[in-house]
Order: sequence, then C-alpha cells, then structure tokens
Amino acid sequence: MKNTLTLIFTILCLSIFGQQLQFNGQLVDTVLISSHASAYQFDDKGTTKGKANIISIIYNTNQKKYVIDQFYQDKYKRTIHPDTLQLKTKVFKTKIGREMHSGKIKSLLNSFDKGNSDQNPLAGIDTAELKGFLTEKQIRKVAKDLDVSWQFRRRYSSKENNTKFFQGCKSMDTLKLYLSERFNTSLYIMTFDVSNTIDVWISTNKTQYRFEGNYPNPLRQPWQNYGDTSQILGRAILNLGINQSLYKLLPKGFLHKETLSNEAIVNDYITWYFERRKIK
Repeated sequence: MKNTLTLIFTILCLSIFGQQLQFNGQLVDTVLISSHASAYQFDDKGTTKGKANIISIIYNTNQKKYVIDQFYQDKYKRTIHPDTLQLKTKVFKTKIGREMHSGKIKSLLNSFDKGNSDQNPLAGIDTAELKGFLTEKQIRKVAKDLDVSWQFRRRYSSKENNTKFFQGCKSMDTLKLYLSERFNTSLYIMTFDVSNTIDVWISTNKTQYRFEGNYPNPLRQPWQNYGDTSQILGRAILNLGINQSLYKLLPKGFLHKETLSNEAIVNDYITWYFERRKIK
C-alpha cells in the first residue's frame, strides 16, 4: 500500500512540474532575459562602453522541464570616429543545461499577465517578505546613507519621537500611500547618453511578447509591455510582483538583479518617507 501511494505521488508530481507553462493561453517555449548598462563618454571618438547579461530558458520537450539554454555576459567598447567595436564574451558554461524551477517561471508569467489588467503595485507581491525588510535597523541604515542619521540622536530627538517616527514608517497604510504616489504611468522617460534596462522576452508557440523595466523610473516601475507592435511606446504595467518574481528567478550576480530586490523596494520607500517628513 505504501509503495502504491509513493508511485501515485510521484506521478502527480511529474504531471504538475513537468507540464509546459502557458502565457495568455499559449504554450511558453522560451523566456529570455537581458540586462544592459552602457554610457556615452562624450569624447572625440564618440565612445560608448557597456555590458549585458543574457540568459535564455527553454522548455526541453525530451526532459519535460525548463533548462538554461544560454547564459553569457558581453562587454563592449564602440566608437563612431572611427567606426570600431571591441567585444568580449564570457559564457557561463557550468550553468547551461541546469534545470530552472518552473514555479519561479510561472510566478513571473503571472506577474506580467496580471499587469495587463491590474494597475495595483502590490498585485502578486509577497507583502510579508516586504515587511520583513521594513525594520528600524533598515530605516537607520538608509538614514545613515542619506547622512540624516544625526537627527535621531538624543540631542535632536527624544526616544518617544523616534519610536513614533519608526512606527509611522513601518505602517502598511503609509506604504500604500507611497505606492499610490510614487509611480507615474502617464509618462515615458527616455535617456540618450546612458542605458540601464532589463528586458524580458516570452516566446510562445504562437508569438513573442516583450517587456522592459527602465531606469530612471523608480524601481523600474512601471514596466512597459511591447506586445502591441503597432505602437511605438509600450503599455505601462505597474506591478512590483514583476520585480519580486524576477529577483527570485535570476542567478546570483546577474546584472541589475539587486535593483529588483525587496531591500531595494524598501529603501526607496524609506527615502520617500524621509522626504515626506522633511528629514534632510
């Protein structure tokens, strides 16, 4: 009886975790993520220096799972006068072929899917994880980075006032106010001398979808959905769940990964709170 139950459990696991995922009702063949950073040097040669990390995750039909197909880093230097390009590529060979957790991929797909119809920044995000970073220690750390920690010393503020300030910062109501005020979905900011982007391509058995998280938008929000190729600009998606899902999916050390972390979200919120309370 025990062996029978084990066999049934194994079959159920294979059916759940071995299935090909879907996006917009279409089977997902590939998820490609590219993180890019470059800067124009303003010299006589018109030099641009940059680097990019690229990872491609495919569904292996033989193994019935998602694996890393490509993972590499490009570093380049390009000039206009004369027209030259120097490129160095590093392939992370030991990572290729490794299985990627389908649950993490599914979380990312759901975040983009929800974002198409939902402009709630907290949609799909684990608020418990977020609150875990929102501590007095973290508030003091950000205050130190902003050179305003002196305002919490006894000479300038009482213990009671500090406690009240920290409690106000840790309030979920204040966090929701930040989310309602911080992000602008009506503007698209373009920069020409620097590039700092994360792009996600989702390729299905029918079409391809592209999403972009761009700097200097705070926390790369809102993301842009370029699924409609008839439009020059994308459609704004305001959803911090995208950041959280990407952070969990990407390998350690991936370019710009830390800008997607819960700590990055909390730090941006604390900085906003300081400005709101005129702590400077």
